[in-house]
Amino acid sequence: MISLIKKILFGAVLFACSCTGETDITDTTNQLLSLKKSVSLPLDDRSTYEFFVFQQRGDTLIVLNQPNHSLDFYSLSHEEMIYRLPIEKEGINGLDRLYVFHFHSPDSIFIFSQMLLKNSLIMDISGKVVDRIRHKEFVSDRAGLINHYGSSSAPNILMGSELHFSTLPLTNEGIDDKDYLHEHSLDIATGDFKTYDYINRPYYLQSHRWINQFFTRIKLGKEEWYYSWNISDTVYHIKGQDGRLLSSKAIAMHGGNPTKPEPITADLPNKKLLQLEMESYSYGKILLDKKREVIHRLRYLPTSLPEKPGQQPNAYLSKNFEYLTYTLEGEFLGSTQFKAGTYDPRVAFLGPDGIYLPKINPSFAGLREDNITYDVYGFK
Repeated sequence: MISLIKKILFGAVLFACSCTGETDITDTTNQLLSLKKSVSLPLDDRSTYEFFVFQQRGDTLIVLNQPNHSLDFYSLSHEEMIYRLPIEKEGINGLDRLYVFHFHSPDSIFIFSQMLLKNSLIMDISGKVVDRIRHKEFVSDRAGLINHYGSSSAPNILMGSELHFSTLPLTNEGIDDKDYLHEHSLDIATGDFKTYDYINRPYYLQSHRWINQFFTRIKLGKEEWYYSWNISDTVYHIKGQDGRLLSSKAIAMHGGNPTKPEPITADLPNKKLLQLEMESYSYGKILLDKKREVIHRLRYLPTSLPEKPGQQPNAYLSKNFEYLTYTLEGEFLGSTQFKAGTYDPRVAFLGPDGIYLPKINPSFAGLREDNITYDVYGFK
């Protein structure tokens, strides 16, 4: 049975600017992408539609089911769950703080703890623990902890014997450090770390606080990335070799509407911070379509802070948004805009037929507990 599952899976696997004010969507005639189809995946009493930690490989969507302590495998074309891999919570092979994962192959599935890499599990598709991660000392802004990003926006990924990962600062000193380094790799055979010291914030973002400190990156090779800071209107194509920077190409990806970030103070009140998040442009996940040689970049559009007292909206679920589509050479092809209230664009992904947008916004009237639906947008 396991060998059959292996064959099935192996085949399937083979923010801010100075412009404020509400941005309404009135012209939908020039949308670059159009709705192609919808995909509905079933949920059982041990799963939830909160597909926040996931990895998409070919036709297979793999989801970390944290409440059930499992990895759930779905076929996008057949719209069904095809396998569930339990993860032990207790005992000698237990891992009680599920955080993120990386499916490298049916024989190498990495399950990571939060703030740690050491003792994270390496499993096979049968659920057998084949190894644990061991490493030497890592230099962090908080001793003993490794704040590895690991989300679908900047996933941990194995290349050869090296596990590549991004980190985020854990302390105020780390946030303010203009030389904070984000990119590292771990040789899982030797336990040695390597840091890519030419990867840090662009110079104009250094030595300041911003409403959004996050980034999204796509790993193309051991020393090649697309890097996108959520408050910058520019995407960087970075290449290195043997720990040295070869080139860093800045590609403006703002759809012809440049956005200039404005720094904030460290003691900014939460209400004012939320207001700025709501009223400002910011960017999100970039999606690389290698087949069509294009990049789709998520951008959140300004809106107003609700006047009703006591409301604390999530800015990134309350704002209209768009995808800006570019060629790899930086030519702007067009945009596709969406009204807030239906999708959660933070966890969209590029699948076999286009951009899969999950209809899991808390404001969506059709939200259900027995399935999760993705609307798929592609070229007309």
